[in-house]
Amino acid sequence: MKVSQELSILFWLRKQNNNGDARATIMVRITIEGIRENFSLGYQVLPEKFDSKAGAVLGRTEEAATINRQLVRVRSELLRHYYSLKDNDKVVTSAILKNAYLGIDIEKKTFLQVADYQYALFEKKVEKNKMSYETLRKWKSTRNKLAAFIKHEYKLPDLPLDRVKYSFAEDLYNYLTLTDGIEDNTAMKYVKQAKQIITVAVRRDWLQKNPLDSYKCTYIDPDRDILNAEELAVLLHKELPVPRLQEAKDIYLFMAFTGYAYKDTLNLTPDHIAKFFDGEDWIVKNREKTWCRENVPLLPHAKEILKKYKDHPYCVANNRLFPVRSNQRFNSYLKEIADVCSISKNLTTHTARHTFATTVTLANNVPLETVSALLGHKSIRTTQIYARIVASKVSADMKSLKSKISIELPASLLKPNAA
Repeated sequence: MKVSQELSILFWLRKQNNNGDARATIMVRITIEGIRENFSLGYQVLPEKFDSKAGAVLGRTEEAATINRQLVRVRSELLRHYYSLKDNDKVVTSAILKNAYLGIDIEKKTFLQVADYQYALFEKKVEKNKMSYETLRKWKSTRNKLAAFIKHEYKLPDLPLDRVKYSFAEDLYNYLTLTDGIEDNTAMKYVKQAKQIITVAVRRDWLQKNPLDSYKCTYIDPDRDILNAEELAVLLHKELPVPRLQEAKDIYLFMAFTGYAYKDTLNLTPDHIAKFFDGEDWIVKNREKTWCRENVPLLPHAKEILKKYKDHPYCVANNRLFPVRSNQRFNSYLKEIADVCSISKNLTTHTARHTFATTVTLANNVPLETVSALLGHKSIRTTQIYARIVASKVSADMKSLKSKISIELPASLLKPNAA
């Protein structure tokens, strides 16, 4: 039975395989904003004697009357606790409501309860267009990974906050990399989000201190393929006879001249192009991943590419700037393009953004702060990764120069050999 927009209380039967008389246990299911919690009432009835729609036992026996009175009382008590929590401005999850009914200290939160609180908050931000759905989806994935870890490591459906120790982070990382087979950097991101969940608990006074605070999340800088100026020029001037490859090449180049990621480019519409304060054409929008402003003035090459697709049938029909394919198909086309253009690097949607950050901007003396703003980074520390790439290229070029440079004194300045 749906009580309100966010709360549902349902009575259902859980069959017992080892029950000789085929009776089933009456269960209570609480659902709040899509998150479920179940618990048993301890009563057992024959399935044919239970009306699941009405949530009641059929018949006029004394047993049926007793159980039905209890079902009414349980529903009433759940509603009382729910509205009492709401009146006190508490965030109510299905687990919190269940604990309140069962008499468990509702102030003593569990790890996944805090994760659910965080998720519910992010959902509201997405509804108000203050956060991207992609970020919400990743947090849901994180919650599922953490729940699987707790079940594996602690043999529990959830973990009280006071049982989270420093070793939680170490064990989580080992579980993700050794048992779940996740790459090191991805596993470390999950650990970082686990730390954020505990930080939320501390800020809400659900926990006195963060036991994971001193755990350092370290990352291995991956090798980032970028196109140098020569390779970018080859790609720019190469005409491809196959339309799908030409389209993919143009879209890739647009990314390389704007710094936009695949998801952002996919969703670009004509409304995103505007004459900005300086009278020049800009793309004005928020970045899909971080929801930071990512306003980019259009370079001449980017503007030329845009003109080519202004009247493209797909773009006109779908109000898009480009006929962008699925990410998987787009990346497969880029592999073909690399072969045709004799580029040995692995072209992906990511390399275009990396190329913009390095070859197009930083290598041409665009300040790091400007590049950070163009890329829509929350922190300039993220952009410094690309600065290190440019620095490493400078180092390699100088080492090459050292092996070639030879400046000798003119013969007229050489001292004559001593007699």
